[in-house]
Amino acid sequence: MKVIILGSGRVGSAIGRALVAAQHDVAVIDSDPDSLIRLGGDDFDGDFYVGEALDPAVLGRAGIKEADAFIASTDDDNTNAVVAQIAQRRYHVGSVVVRIFDPEKAAFYEQRGLKVICPTIRAISEMIAAVDSAPVPFLAEQELN
Repeated sequence: MKVIILGSGRVGSAIGRALVAAQHDVAVIDSDPDSLIRLGGDDFDGDFYVGEALDPAVLGRAGIKEADAFIASTDDDNTNAVVAQIAQRRYHVGSVVVRIFDPEKAAFYEQRGLKVICPTIRAISEMIAAVDSAPVPFLAEQELN
């Protein structure tokens, strides 16, 4: 499967390394040339492109026309949403996943057909579940302190 990943921070680089290890054809786009280090440097068996993903030439070099999946994982909601929509609507990429931190924006883009991962919503849900599953004496001790 041909997968393009936008952003090679902690999340994007971990996804890139995992997909390469699973024998996928991976291209990573990042505006910072030094971010290749997070992917493993010269040992990274995928492709790495330096540039802005809003630049059609960068998307073209990364193979957007042949992509089966696109993952937008930068730390900027607006960039992720715009480029994910471009991948989905202009290039008809079959599977587009976008990381959106703002819960309101996450709901908005989900309604428009994007597969949205919202770390904020997940953190809130998991923290509430952790509190709900905590032993009652533990919760009572916390209230007393």
